[in-house]
Amino acid sequence: MSCIFGENRDVFFPKLSESLHLISFSDIAIKYLKNMGYDAHICNSENEARELIKTLPEQRKWPCLFTKSDTTGEKDFEEFYTDKELLDMDRFIRLGVIKNELDYDEKQLNNFEDAINQLKLNKNWNKKSIVNEFFKIIPGFNYQDSGKYLDGKM
Repeated sequence: MSCIFGENRDVFFPKLSESLHLISFSDIAIKYLKNMGYDAHICNSENEARELIKTLPEQRKWPCLFTKSDTTGEKDFEEFYTDKELLDMDRFIRLGVIKNELDYDEKQLNNFEDAINQLKLNKNWNKKSIVNEFFKIIPGFNYQDSGKYLDGKM
C-alpha cells in the first residue's frame, strides 16, 4: 500500500477500531481451536501437554501450554506511532499515515555507517555492539534484550 499510495517517508499503519479490544494470543488460540471443533485443555507443563497430545484429540480436546511472554522484543501491545509524530488519519478508512520530514544528522549517520563498516572489516561483532550503534543514532530507541528468544521457546 505505501509503495503505491504513499509519499516519500510515509509510514502506513492499521487503524485499530475502538469497538475491538486487545486480545491475547492465548485467547486467539482458544477461539481458533473452538472453531476447529476442539476445546482447549490448559496444561501446567510442557511434559503434560506432550503426554496429553496422545489421547486428548480423540476427545475433541487440545492440550495447550501458555507461558508468560518474556522473550526479547515482545511487548504488551504494539504502538504504531508516538505523540510527537504528524499523523494523517483522514486519507484512508482503515489505515493511518505517519508523515515524516527528512530529518537526520549527516555526521551521526556517517559515524553509524563507519562503525558498522569497521565491525564488518574486523569480522568481529556481536549483537550488543550492533545494538549499541543503533542506540547512538536513534533517539528514544527502546530495546531491551532479555536473553530469551521466541525460537528457543518453540
